[in-house]
Amino acid sequence: MLADSLRFQKPTNAKPETVMDKAITTMNKKTTMNFDQDFATVNLILNSNFETRGVDAFALSLIKAEKQMRRIFTYLIFQNPSFNTSHYSELRKTLAANRQIYFEGFIKGFNLISLKALSDIYGENYNNDITDLIDFAKDRNKIFHGQITVNGLTRDDLINRVNHIKQWCKNLADKIELEIGYDGFGDSFRKSTSKLELKNLDKFNTIGKYAKFLKTELQR
Repeated sequence: MLADSLRFQKPTNAKPETVMDKAITTMNKKTTMNFDQDFATVNLILNSNFETRGVDAFALSLIKAEKQMRRIFTYLIFQNPSFNTSHYSELRKTLAANRQIYFEGFIKGFNLISLKALSDIYGENYNNDITDLIDFAKDRNKIFHGQITVNGLTRDDLINRVNHIKQWCKNLADKIELEIGYDGFGDSFRKSTSKLELKNLDKFNTIGKYAKFLKTELQR
């Protein structure tokens, strides 16, 4: 199975119960999530009778879309030959310390590392879809602050947007997995089983450089 081939592989001569064995086992357990599993909660909400199911599913779907893009970016970061499982905590803490990085910032970061732009990987309708997602995020922020959205969104409007977000995530997952071997679901701190050709590796080959890269290139 493809999912199995993307997991960390233990060296055949490794001794059992080593620290690396435990790290690999832990990472493998985190790589089993996929699109359907990740959006199962959204579907449960949509199929419920909750009065707030539209806005709840809308907000959660956007969070999942943003998380998917963040994970795709951090997956590429982890492919730097300078990083391994021992850097896991530092890499996570460094990203967490940069709170001014949003959806568009992770796309910019991806494009700075990948030889192929995200728009080329996603394919048809990228410009329209990304514009919609950015507009959806603006509406979500208004809702969170108790403000009225410009279009006065109804429950049906919000559910239609949920389906649009799901379509974006599914298409991105399918296309990006073919390109880099990872769909943006499950833990991103794992190595690809095949070498990825990336650019600007020298800009994030240490934790310090990674922190600077995030601040200067990705922060809003």
